[in-house]
Amino acid sequence: MHAIAYRRDIDALRGLSVLLVVFFHAFPDIIPGGFIGVDIFFVISGYLITQIIIDSVYKNDFSLLEFYSRRIRRLFPALITVLLAAMFVGWLILFPDEYERLAEHVKYSSIYILNFILIGEAGYFDVESVYKPVLHLWTLSVEEQYYIFWPLILLALLKQAFLRPIYIISFIVLVSFAANIYFIEAYPENVYYNTLTRIWQLALGSFLGVYLYRKEIKERKYLCVSGLLLILSSALILNEDVVYPGWAALVPTLGAIMIIMANSRSLDFKVMVNVGLISYPLYLWHWLFISFLYIYIGQYPNSISMLSIIIFSFFFAYLTYRYIEKLRYAKGSFITITLLLLLLSIGVAGAYVSDKNGLPDRHNLSYMKKYNIDFTRPEMVDKQCEEYVKYKQSDERLFDYCRADALQEERYIAIIGDSHAHAIYPGISEEAQKRGYGVLLMANSSCPTLIGFEWGWSTKESDECVKKIGQIFSIIESDEKIDRVFMATRGPVYIHGEVDGGFTLENVNESLQIIRQEKLTYKTYFDGFRNTLERIQNIRHIREVFYFLENPELDFLPKEIVARPFDIWGISTNAATVKKGLYLLRMKKYRDLAFLYGKEFKILKIIDPMPYLCDSDKCYSFKEDSYLYADDDHLSVFGSKYIARRISGDLFSDYR
Repeated sequence: MHAIAYRRDIDALRGLSVLLVVFFHAFPDIIPGGFIGVDIFFVISGYLITQIIIDSVYKNDFSLLEFYSRRIRRLFPALITVLLAAMFVGWLILFPDEYERLAEHVKYSSIYILNFILIGEAGYFDVESVYKPVLHLWTLSVEEQYYIFWPLILLALLKQAFLRPIYIISFIVLVSFAANIYFIEAYPENVYYNTLTRIWQLALGSFLGVYLYRKEIKERKYLCVSGLLLILSSALILNEDVVYPGWAALVPTLGAIMIIMANSRSLDFKVMVNVGLISYPLYLWHWLFISFLYIYIGQYPNSISMLSIIIFSFFFAYLTYRYIEKLRYAKGSFITITLLLLLLSIGVAGAYVSDKNGLPDRHNLSYMKKYNIDFTRPEMVDKQCEEYVKYKQSDERLFDYCRADALQEERYIAIIGDSHAHAIYPGISEEAQKRGYGVLLMANSSCPTLIGFEWGWSTKESDECVKKIGQIFSIIESDEKIDRVFMATRGPVYIHGEVDGGFTLENVNESLQIIRQEKLTYKTYFDGFRNTLERIQNIRHIREVFYFLENPELDFLPKEIVARPFDIWGISTNAATVKKGLYLLRMKKYRDLAFLYGKEFKILKIIDPMPYLCDSDKCYSFKEDSYLYADDDHLSVFGSKYIARRISGDLFSDYR
């Protein structure tokens, strides 16, 4: 294969792209839209790969086998190195659930389908992105999927005369972009990671590759300047709250196209070109280092630490470029096959670690065995509940959490709400069974059982929430064994969202100003609260209803206050409490309205967890040598039992 003419301006554009991504990850407040660097990478990749293929086809030396072999030698060495480093460092410092998740991602990264796995993970149960050290490799999955299929399509098009490649590329661009626009509101996570809704950017690069091939590209400085303005304005104006890609992605994409078409020496700065040369390993290393540092110290690194990480990333990127990536120039099938087998072997190792639940018996984690139980969320669904729903409804279960115990008893307590109902379930179930009660958990992820309070980021999610709530009430109304209902939700988080950053007076006050959507207000929440209680009150066999107030949130994950392996300096240990005053400030309006509205219903009893989790000044995450929380707001199994033992007298006051 012959190489196309080298363009320093494209390497400089690569350098700009990777710098945007790196500094976005390190300093998101300064460059809030730096994630657009990924869009620019896609355009460049589509352009270069198409030019390479066309050039070889017209010179009659194109070979699919050689093309794929070159891609393997170009991409695999650095990727293998980074994945090996990720697995090794993960083995050293990650807790079992973290290592299991990392290994799972490594497995799918090795076969380039990580982007589709991330689609399935996105949502309420998802962990913060910073706890996913190889999250950024989703972009490689998208590109590699394109590299697999696009040469086959392009080769077929170039070998016939009646259908020009430019028409097919235009069709791909239009269909993919239309899908991006059509699905972005209802499925934002799917659109962001999905190859089919991202391929339009790669295809636009391919369009340029076909259109500009063998054309003299005159320097157009005005195009270069205009393209830079589009890219830089996007990086500074866009942020993570923007629904993306959507229409907004057109701006940086067009900026990249304009710069490629400009063929301008304006970008020919040695520093930027050199950054472009190491852009691939720099992209691979930087997020891995940021993520592992965050995980290890248990908090967002300070500015000095971040700058150190960036320097560290550049150093490793240079070493990788200088020594590891040399394999791209190696000849012979032996190197290609070896690289392929190495990557697949890493994938197999990832599958093994994932299957073994993150190797919890590692010697360096022996002190964590007890705490791992505290940090493990109970299963969402069990067979007994599934069979119960099928018997009662004769149709498919709609709601997310479905657990049941002791259904042979003559009376039940139904636990309804959202994931916080799921979190409190183990404790309530244990106390209920002591008193001869069967227990049913019927709850939803991010969909509190409040009639008329339509939560959802899209109309589709809101409609699904309504259906799930309807099914839960249909079961409660039809089963006369249910004589009491326990409600738990995450309360004001649906209205305000979470506190941004640590719990300080300033941050908590600022969080109270944020209303996420007009339909999610205290009025709509407590209208739903009233509607729900009115409906329950009209069910003749329900004798009592309990409403569990939102427990204190934490501004840290409990596992962050456990020292990491080899932490001889104690740098990964934080305080285990939050200030009670800040909890009360955050919850004041919610608590006041809950007690006020609660007075309207004689059937209702408000359950307040605060006395059991807080003293006069602090709210605790750790009691009796165990963790009360599984994460920053859900009770652990121990925490649910700790609370349930203390409120059981209120729940079963008529017990004989």
